[in-house]
Amino acid sequence: MTREEMLDQVRRLEPWFHCIELGEDVRTKSASVAGEPADHPSGTWQTIRQCLPEDLTGKDVLDVGCNAGFYAVEAKRRGARRVLGVDARRFHVRQAMFVRSALDLDIEFERMSVYELNPHDVGRFDVTLALGLLYHCKHPMLALEKLARVTKETLIVETATLPSNLLPVALQRSVGGLDVTLYPAAYIENEREAKEEAYNWFLPSVEGLTSMLKTVGFRDVVPFDVREERAVLICSKEAEYADSRCLDDLASRLELVEGTETCHPGENVRFLIEAENTGYARWLSEGEHESGKGAVRLAAHVLKEDGEDLFWYHAGVMLPRDVAPDETVPLEINFRAPGAPGKYIVEFDMVSEHLTWFEDAGSKTLRRELWVET
Repeated sequence: MTREEMLDQVRRLEPWFHCIELGEDVRTKSASVAGEPADHPSGTWQTIRQCLPEDLTGKDVLDVGCNAGFYAVEAKRRGARRVLGVDARRFHVRQAMFVRSALDLDIEFERMSVYELNPHDVGRFDVTLALGLLYHCKHPMLALEKLARVTKETLIVETATLPSNLLPVALQRSVGGLDVTLYPAAYIENEREAKEEAYNWFLPSVEGLTSMLKTVGFRDVVPFDVREERAVLICSKEAEYADSRCLDDLASRLELVEGTETCHPGENVRFLIEAENTGYARWLSEGEHESGKGAVRLAAHVLKEDGEDLFWYHAGVMLPRDVAPDETVPLEINFRAPGAPGKYIVEFDMVSEHLTWFEDAGSKTLRRELWVET
C-alpha cells in the first residue's frame, strides 16, 4: 500500500480515537477528537505494556472493545500466536481491518459485543484485554462473566472507577439476615436512547470491582496501577475452567442410548445415558472435602403419569472421572421399578451435590416413559 493510499484511507475512516503509526510517516490521527491526548492510547500503553510478557510467542490474545486495534497490533508485535480483536461498533472494526492491511499483520477482527463472547465460537485465550471497556457496559457483571469464560490465564482490565474521596471504601451491613460487605458504585445517568458502547454507565470502586472479578472466577486480582479516577487490574485464574461449584456455568445435554421400556413391579430397570457437558465449568467427580459439595451426579426421578412426584431423586450414579466442557461421558443408571402397575415417567437430570439441579440452572431434563405391567 502506497503512502498516498494510506493517507486517503485514513481520511475516509475519520474520526480516529486510536493513534497508530502505519509507516512512511503516516499515522491515523494527529489531533484529539474527544478530549483524549492526540497520541492516545500511547500513554495508557506505557502502563499496559508492563502487565504483559515481552514475548507472547505461543500465546493467544483477545482484545475486547478493540477500537481501531492499537493493542491488538502491539500483542502481535510481541509474537502472539493468535490475536482476535472484537468491537461492537462496525466503524471501529472497519478501521482495525484497514490498520491490519496497512501493517500486513495476521490479526483477526470481528464485530461482536462483549455479551456475545462464547468459548464455543471464539475459543479461549491465554490473555484477554478489556481496556476502556467496562464503563461502556450497561450490564457489567454479565460482561465480566463473559470475559472470564473466554480467559484461560490472565485478564487485564483498565477502566474508569469511582473516585475514592466520594464514598467510603465499603460498608458492613446485614442484608436478609446475612452479614455482607457493600461496595459503592455510581450509575451515570444517560438519555433513554443512549447507545451502550458509546456512553458511560457504571463506575465501581476499585475494591468493588476486585470483588466482582473474584466472583466470576478470578482467584487473584491485583490492582496494578490505581489513580484518582482510573485503575488497571491484573486478574489471574487458578485453572482454565471453573468447576461445578460455579452455578452460572452449569449446563448439560442428555441423550438416551438405550433403556428399559416395560417391566414388572419391583423389577430392576437399566438406562444408558450419554451426558454432554455443554456448560463452561468442569464437572467434578468428587466434590469438596467430605461433604461432596459440587460433585456432579446423574439422577433419576420417577413421576406419576400426571407428572406428580412419586420418588424424587430415586437413583443416582457417580461420574467415572472429571468431565471438561464439550466432553461427553456415558452413564449407566439402575434402579427398581415402582411396586404398582401403571404408566410412569422417568426424568433424568444432572445435579451438583448440595448446590443445584441443572434444570434449575437452565438445562433441559430428559424424560422417558416406563410401563410397569402386571
